[in-house]
Amino acid sequence: MKPTQVCIGMMDSRRPESVATVPAHHLTIVERLGRAVRRFLLVSGGGLLLGNVGLFMFPFPHLHLCLFPFALIFGPLIAWFGWASRVVLGASELPCPRCHGTVAVPAGTVGWPARFNCDRCAIMIELKPAR
Repeated sequence: MKPTQVCIGMMDSRRPESVATVPAHHLTIVERLGRAVRRFLLVSGGGLLLGNVGLFMFPFPHLHLCLFPFALIFGPLIAWFGWASRVVLGASELPCPRCHGTVAVPAGTVGWPARFNCDRCAIMIELKPAR
């Protein structure tokens, strides 16, 4: 994890954003590809396996006919979302742009813009990379 400058703002707001530093792990191409392949195999492979097992264990083919399209459509879709995330944020604390209280950034938040809620005022906080 290396320190990364981010702009802290409220989602769908035109207020000026403040800048802070959070720990972030910038994923390499190999790490992104590994995440995408693991997600693809988990969703597609699991769906195809359950579809085939369901065909032999249950006398009706509805489960089989539903799980194959599910696996073939959602496997690549979820893999694409795994590939598209370029950064993983570490746990840290930032000031809320509305109530100015301390907000904990959840560990493992992925992608830009990173979004999470303030515990005190319940607004959606948005983190974007600073330019």
